[in-house]
Amino acid sequence: MREEVFDIYDENNNPIGIQKLRSVVHAKLKDWHRATHIWIVNDKGQILCQQRSMKKDANPGKWQSFFGGHLKAGQTYESNASAELNEELGLDIKVEDLVPIRNSKDEDVKHFGQVYLVKWNGDIGDLHFNDGEVEQVKWMYGDEIKAGERRGVYASNLDEEILKKIRPT
Repeated sequence: MREEVFDIYDENNNPIGIQKLRSVVHAKLKDWHRATHIWIVNDKGQILCQQRSMKKDANPGKWQSFFGGHLKAGQTYESNASAELNEELGLDIKVEDLVPIRNSKDEDVKHFGQVYLVKWNGDIGDLHFNDGEVEQVKWMYGDEIKAGERRGVYASNLDEEILKKIRPT
């Protein structure tokens, strides 16, 4: 399998016309690149959470309350979000189903990000973990996720902006 190649950006999220291998970008953490975070929620107000594969280089085996990944060279935020959900879960999400929540900038890992929300009420038994990045998934309420964060079994903090947007119907 060929290693991913990332487009590199300046500190203002403008492309600079350079591409680098993922391993190089992550080893040095000084090149700005892009990523997506996709929160999947249902009409009950639950969030679809994933247990990350033990093979992942960051937070192996930990639970995470969003999906997504790094943009490969030439990808847009939207095309990446759609592709990541298909690769990780076998979900065929249309770009118009992605609700943009906000842009992000993470100085520590040099990520520019786009955060999305997707409403999905499907059966998790129908999901397929196509790329080996996800061990398992489960629906969880916000308070369950917060409890997992306190115990250190979660890799990321619960997004309060997402919680404000999900209301059981």
